Amino acid sequence: MSKTVEAAGAILYRWRQGDPSSGQGVQADPHALLKRLELCMVHRPKYDDWSWPKGKLEAHETHAHAAAREVSEETGRVVRLGPYLGESEYPLSNEGKSKGSHGLGRRKHIVYWMASLAGHARADRLQAVIGHVSIPDPDEVDQVAWLSPKQARSWLTHSSDKQILDLFVDQVEQGALTGATLIIVRHGKSISRKEWSGEDAQRPLTPRGAAAAYALNRELACWAPDDLFSSPWTRCLQTVRPYAAETGQPIEEVDCLTETAFAAQPDHAYAWLDALIEDALTARSTKLVCMHRPVLGGVFDHLRGLCASKSIARLLAKSSPYMPTGTALALHFARGADSPRIIDIQKAIPIVY
Repeated sequence: MSKTVEAAGAILYRWRQGDPSSGQGVQADPHALLKRLELCMVHRPKYDDWSWPKGKLEAHETHAHAAAREVSEETGRVVRLGPYLGESEYPLSNEGKSKGSHGLGRRKHIVYWMASLAGHARADRLQAVIGHVSIPDPDEVDQVAWLSPKQARSWLTHSSDKQILDLFVDQVEQGALTGATLIIVRHGKSISRKEWSGEDAQRPLTPRGAAAAYALNRELACWAPDDLFSSPWTRCLQTVRPYAAETGQPIEEVDCLTETAFAAQPDHAYAWLDALIEDALTARSTKLVCMHRPVLGGVFDHLRGLCASKSIARLLAKSSPYMPTGTALALHFARGADSPRIIDIQKAIPIVY
């Protein structure tokens, strides 16, 4: 048996007085934004503590999916994840204690994200993927409170939760609250060119590639993309189609993302992508794009210079295959002085079992 219990959670936030887009001056000042926020905290009667909503991973579950599921279950609200925050770990014997000890034995490891309310329209779309979200079990969570960041800090029982709050403030200062998300998907495993006698554009997914595309639904739902785009070639459309079918969203086909079009005129793809990112930032929305391995290399080169740090840039691989088939990267953008900045990149790898 593993000595570590894996868990995940999030700092869920909402605007206290409507969307801040009404004031451009407010957008530019992270400290003003923090004053307009309310953060969600939960009270656990078993431990009589106030903490961030979180919970243990289920079998065959990623940390990101567990975070979205557990926060939804403990608050009764459908949520969408934002940038990654950080991790905490402590002995299980310290669970619920305001002051722990350096105990031996099994430990609990928790991974945290920022999260926002999905809203009614997105929540309705996600029902087929995430299932029904009910009110919290009163034996696990008997109170849910929305507090200002300053109030939340004073209510938090555990110092480790206060450290996660510090990481949340850091992301706010990076521009996370007024940013956007771009999800880049590499299509699932397709039949090899040697085994396919038809046109390359019609080459389909293998059964395992189709399984990965279906499993990817659970991961994509964590970020709840607003708009879906794809190369019109079969293997890309088949990768995105399961999510599109379950959420009832259309897929917009983008000709400049095919392998042949990109090889001939890569600048067309870059211009289209730049416009998409700008549109996402203006609307503060999440866009999903499915593309091919050869296109990924050029796109990563194009985006690497926008990364806010070298550690983030390293997540955009410089060599083929760039990312595994049937997986995704969630890139979180913020406004920069001259161009958008990528402040966080997260991998979304489905579990096929």
